[in-house]
Amino acid sequence: MLGSGQVQDSGTAADVRPGFTHSALFYDSESAYGSALAAFVRDGLARDEAVAVAADARSTGLLRDALADDAAEVRFLAAEEWYVRPVKTIAGWAQLLRAAAAGGRPFMRLVGHTSPAHGTQTWVRFESALNRSLAGLPGHLLCPYDRRALPADTIRTALRTHPRLHDGGWRESAGYEPPERLLAAVPEPPYPVAGEPVIAVPVHDTVADLRAQVRARAAAEGWLPPERLENLLLALSEVATNGIRHGGERRELRVWLTEEAVVCEVTDDGAVPPDPLAGYLPPRSGRIGGMGLWLVQQLCDAMAIRSVDGLTHARFALRRSPA
Repeated sequence: MLGSGQVQDSGTAADVRPGFTHSALFYDSESAYGSALAAFVRDGLARDEAVAVAADARSTGLLRDALADDAAEVRFLAAEEWYVRPVKTIAGWAQLLRAAAAGGRPFMRLVGHTSPAHGTQTWVRFESALNRSLAGLPGHLLCPYDRRALPADTIRTALRTHPRLHDGGWRESAGYEPPERLLAAVPEPPYPVAGEPVIAVPVHDTVADLRAQVRARAAAEGWLPPERLENLLLALSEVATNGIRHGGERRELRVWLTEEAVVCEVTDDGAVPPDPLAGYLPPRSGRIGGMGLWLVQQLCDAMAIRSVDGLTHARFALRRSPA
């Protein structure tokens, strides 16, 4: 017997479940891509569900052709603008899902875009974190994987990051790993730096002095445009405050300048290791506070938190000009 909100497997029809579902579609031809996704989209439209697709121009053209007149009911997003930074993509999906629910749509179907970049550690972590970041929101995100073009490692990784699979039919992924475990096993690479930092100072019990020192040096030496400098200072406040509240007694700020970016790192010797999902979970609706590391992820071009030899390192970077 089928449960509430679930439909029977019908080849390319979607296995729709309450809450959020994250699935991978494997395909080997353009016709398979178009037919599978068209069935997924049309099934949603027939149920009065909202649909959005983030794809490159070629894939958008294939899907538009497969959908014919039904394409007018779909919101298409340019992949090159949507997939700039993982946490911003997560925020975008969350915004679409909440907006659809607020507009009275019972559910929303999303089609993602997968490129060779999704085999990197940063985007593998993104695909995994989605399963917690969007949990509870009424939607189904389907990510297409082209077996002809993507490396075998990227295809194998999809089995670890997507709870559901479509490969001629719907099934559970036996290789799926909970985000807490996968994120711990696949660390975010820290933004690279070289040489001595231009600032290396202890972090005391307030952040005011840190902000003042960084602001003065940055303004005098032209590190960043004014708006991006304010983003840097806000990120510094959040990361340093997090270290003060949750870290140990040994805390330090270091700042490097590279040709492309300003890179900051706050270290502390707190006894509790960082949460693998730190920075990936959006703040809860209606809750005061809780922005912290999520806000830092939105403001910065890179952020990595890692533990090495008893120290937690939170490194973040802002490029001198927007990507």
